[in-house]
Parts: sequence; C-alpha cells; structure tokens
Amino acid sequence: MAQPEKSQPQSGKASLIFVLKVFGLSTILSIVIKVLGPLLPIAASNQLALGVVLTPSLVLGLLLLLRGQRQSG
Repeated sequence: MAQPEKSQPQSGKASLIFVLKVFGLSTILSIVIKVLGPLLPIAASNQLALGVVLTPSLVLGLLLLLRGQRQSG
C-alpha cells in the first residue's frame, strides 16, 4: 500500500494569498453571473432550480464515493 506524501505546512502568507485568490475568483464569477445571467434565454422552472441546486452536491458525492472505493480496493 502506498504511503501518502507528506506535504509541508503552508506559511500564513501563502494561506492568505490562496484565500484571497479564491475570494477574488468567486467575486468575479458572481459578477459575471449577475450581469450575463439575465441575457441567457432560460425559462424559469422548478425542475431547473432543483437541478441547479442539487447538481453540485450530487457530483461531489459521486466523486467522494469513487475516491473511497478506489482507496479501499
């Protein structure tokens, strides 16, 4: 069985830079969605809203399930 690689802990400055990058990208993505979202010809429906809300959780759950099976087998 392969040993997990030991990673060096990040310094406080590197962690702060990473958090700021994620925050910045999230802000840009939010602005793009807010500006360009109304221009998309998508009809509002309950099914669409449900799909948009559940898809990220389902994808993450599937990825974690596959990862767990790969590690145990």
